[in-house]
Amino acid sequence: MREIACAVVAALTGAALATAQPSPLETRYDEAVPSAMSEFGYAFGDEITPPEAAVDYLYTLAEAAPERMRVVEYARSWEGRPLVYAMIARPDTMDRLDDIQAGLQQLADPSGLDATARDRLIADLPAVVWLSYGVHGDEISSTDAGLRTAYHLIAAEDDPVVETILDNTIVVIDPTQNPDGRNRFVQSFTAARGLEPSDDRFTAEHDQPWPGGRFNHYLFDLNRDWFARTQPETRGRVRAILDWRPVVVVDAHEMGGDSSYFFAPSAEPFNPNIVDSQRAAQELIGRNHAGWFDQLGYDYYTREVFDAFYPGYGDMWPTLQGAIAMTYEQASSRGLEWRRRDGSLLTYGDGVEHHFVASLSTAQAVAENRERFLRDFVAFRDSAATSADGPQAVVLDIASNRWGAERMARNLAAQDIAVTRLAPGASACGASFDEGAFLVRFDQPSGRLARTLMEATTDLPAAFMEEQERRRSQGLGHELYDVTAWSLPLMGNVDAVECRRTPAVDGSPVNAEMPIARIAGGGSAEWGYAIPWSDAGQAGLVAALAREGVPMRTTNQSFRIGDMTYPRGSVVVPRHSAPEDLDNLITRLAAEIGARFDGLSSSWVDSGPNPGSDNFHPLREPRVAMLWDEGVDPTSAGATRYVLERRYGIPVAVIRTGTIARAELSNYDVLILPEQRWGQLGSALGTPGRTAIQGFARGGGVVVGLGDATRWLADSDVAMMPAQRERAADSPREASASGEVVDGMVLTNREELQASETASGAMPDSSPGALVHVEANPDVWMSAGYDGGAAALVTGSDIYAPVEMDDADTALRFAGAGDLVAGGYLWDDYAEQLAYKPFVLSRSYGDGQVVAFTQSPTTRAYLDGLDLLLLNAVILGPSRSRAFR
Repeated sequence: MREIACAVVAALTGAALATAQPSPLETRYDEAVPSAMSEFGYAFGDEITPPEAAVDYLYTLAEAAPERMRVVEYARSWEGRPLVYAMIARPDTMDRLDDIQAGLQQLADPSGLDATARDRLIADLPAVVWLSYGVHGDEISSTDAGLRTAYHLIAAEDDPVVETILDNTIVVIDPTQNPDGRNRFVQSFTAARGLEPSDDRFTAEHDQPWPGGRFNHYLFDLNRDWFARTQPETRGRVRAILDWRPVVVVDAHEMGGDSSYFFAPSAEPFNPNIVDSQRAAQELIGRNHAGWFDQLGYDYYTREVFDAFYPGYGDMWPTLQGAIAMTYEQASSRGLEWRRRDGSLLTYGDGVEHHFVASLSTAQAVAENRERFLRDFVAFRDSAATSADGPQAVVLDIASNRWGAERMARNLAAQDIAVTRLAPGASACGASFDEGAFLVRFDQPSGRLARTLMEATTDLPAAFMEEQERRRSQGLGHELYDVTAWSLPLMGNVDAVECRRTPAVDGSPVNAEMPIARIAGGGSAEWGYAIPWSDAGQAGLVAALAREGVPMRTTNQSFRIGDMTYPRGSVVVPRHSAPEDLDNLITRLAAEIGARFDGLSSSWVDSGPNPGSDNFHPLREPRVAMLWDEGVDPTSAGATRYVLERRYGIPVAVIRTGTIARAELSNYDVLILPEQRWGQLGSALGTPGRTAIQGFARGGGVVVGLGDATRWLADSDVAMMPAQRERAADSPREASASGEVVDGMVLTNREELQASETASGAMPDSSPGALVHVEANPDVWMSAGYDGGAAALVTGSDIYAPVEMDDADTALRFAGAGDLVAGGYLWDDYAEQLAYKPFVLSRSYGDGQVVAFTQSPTTRAYLDGLDLLLLNAVILGPSRSRAFR
């Protein structure tokens, strides 16, 4: 491989070099290579390329230069669109891709390499630069920039920057991370186009209809999904990144059209698992960008926003695997032209050009410092495996949530985090595990990612949080960009034990593709079966049997048969009313899900209610509808639909808010109200919609409100849940003075001044997102499966006052102030006020039920530990209806 003489240059020198180079906008191209004009009929940036055309163009380039380019499909979207990446390199590099990949995998796990072997690999291997575009489908310019970058690298002639890049790197281009969302945007934009493009931001071509193109098919923000891996686009991308171990990853975005361009260094706070060499590399690359942007006259900024803390971002997950990963943000034209507030015109071509230059600059910076980037990558992975700081491992107790623990172990393994299964009866870290456990050690190459995902709290920098508290005291907003907590054991409701030292225990490795084993307990199934209501996998088995038309019964009381005690919510399956193939059916479904069932020789119970008593209620397949469209938050609706449909196989019929008043709601048992969008649910439904929902519940339906949909349920005009939001406990309650003349006041200190400036009756300061403990009321059916409590994610400012027992049941409430915060950061005054307040409320309403979650249980579909709580409402709720048929 040809080395660059300035392989180890200072950041300032890199910027100077960029300034001295010829502009990439003036390059001469090989006419034999298909251009945008020849393939699309327009130049890069003149039109918005649809996702299928973008993918086709990469294949066309690869056909024109197969010795230098290869296209790989890595996933399919929900709507069947291909997701691909293109690999671009010199012919001699492409000829040995298999050997290069093997070498990169050796560097990613360097423990088996001596210094000589490491040096030999680093000297021989190219660095992989991963350029990804369009994770938000309506952030449009980056995809065409990716196509332009691919064309430039393939077709440029006598370009010294391109030669440097190809000599030292493999450039990977992922042009459409979210093809379904991009297609949605292109369709709405095309439908709104007129004779000529409009630069008016209020015209239809800039104003997307609900839900907009940002999200994928299930309305997920894919830039928050990396460690949860709920979506096929993310799962494929994680596999691809792990296959090629890039040293640099770029996630190219767009932001508001009145801004300019953002590139790294990132803003504070930085995740503490990021190392100094990564921060220094961000600066090196950023300075190289600055040289190009200054030369070409582009405005930009750095550090002021877009932090590096939450590990689910497209720049943070690769960072915690050892890459230098960065978000780039271009001001968006949201169409072809956008008139800025200062009067200047931003075009789509401007955005394409800026992202194109930043992409080339990134590859150039890595190429000129290839050895440095590879050595830093190896050092990151090696030091993670040898770190002695903080806890050294976490052990997950299978008994606390069997199905959840099994799924979590596989999710970690799919992210290249080694997980070991410990046998039943194993002991480790001062605890014993009767049903076995999973050990996650932090002394492994992916240990920093494992640590931030498994610890209860990832610490925020003390100085940063002091500044946030100061800002709050001055009435300013905090600067936290996303949630402050994401501990997988807490979100999954799996008990975890932290280990100060790495335990010396034997076990077997977990494979991500390994199915979860079913458990068939009990004895003869002459009478039928029992399904313990102990985790969401059990509820999934009940839902699957219900889809097959199997009659079942459930109770809100525990019962004991022999040595086995079945918790409340458990289900019995009588053979006498079941299909003839019940045995094969339940065995097959339990194996597909990984659930447990017990055979029952008779219906005799040793304590608790008998299956034939009125304390057992008939259970059937729930028919579920959900509000959709205007007034509904897209991500809440999408995540809820995904959890029910894709995780538990329960179809969800989505009904537009403008249609609900004339819909045949009697066709459904459950109606879900997702969170609101901008508080507009009431206006979207109107009086006819409100009346229809009230009538549905009175007639025996179950209405389930998530998060701030509780506000609508509690509205005095709706009155379906007697809940009241609280104002901030320390806020003045007196009405504000009004009129032209007010009473005078004498202020003697700054505290009195601040009190006078505080809004009367202000709401609590918004929580940036923390995990808190919740406790169950064991006498309420909605809390079945949660006698040990759980953790909920608290965001926003909604805190509800306690509700009188005669008016509604508080199924789960937030823990006391001393035990409240489970992970992350919560303002002290917010925590004190939230303590003991309602998390889940339920009540009878006519012949039906109303359930209100004051915080959503389905956020991003990563609160797996609350899935069973949602299923309580959806599966068990209809059995509480007095109109149940």
